[in-house]
Amino acid sequence: MNISRWFLALIFLGLSSSAALADGVDPALGVKGGTDSTLWPGSVTFTINKQDATCEVTCDFTSGSFFINEGTITNFLATFDTQQGPFSTLAGSAFTVSTITPGFVALLSGGTIFPASSEPECDDCSVPPNQIFGNFFFQLQGVTLGSSDQTKVTFTSNVPEPGTMILLFSGLAAVSLRRLRRNKVAN
Repeated sequence: MNISRWFLALIFLGLSSSAALADGVDPALGVKGGTDSTLWPGSVTFTINKQDATCEVTCDFTSGSFFINEGTITNFLATFDTQQGPFSTLAGSAFTVSTITPGFVALLSGGTIFPASSEPECDDCSVPPNQIFGNFFFQLQGVTLGSSDQTKVTFTSNVPEPGTMILLFSGLAAVSLRRLRRNKVAN
């Protein structure tokens, strides 16, 4: 019975950690279409400071843009080294933002980045607002700088979403519980 309670507590903790969209406005994160030719390396770290961002009380930052030539990107994990306010989604972003660790880690998901299309672009083609073909860039508004007047943020692509991780750990726990029960019956 104790194992069942532990298992239920683990599921509850996992569900509660995959927080819903933040309703704050500081900082707002977004992924938008871009026009550069730097191949996306899968993970990149930006140092945001007063020289490379627009800063008053907080800073607004726009990254250079990247492209992918194969596969797709369906989410980004944004990790900050400095405490931030509640995360929110930037207007016009193809991805929405969920808070993973308040102030430090956010998941950008709900969109897809595809390799550049070989079809010629057309004015009457309708592309859903959460899809980007070709190039993309990151935009952040309201970033709080650290005590050294800089903040580092790392974006990593295609990390497992919280729901996927919950399913994985639930399955592993169920297999472990079944094996434990089988061993008790055998003894």
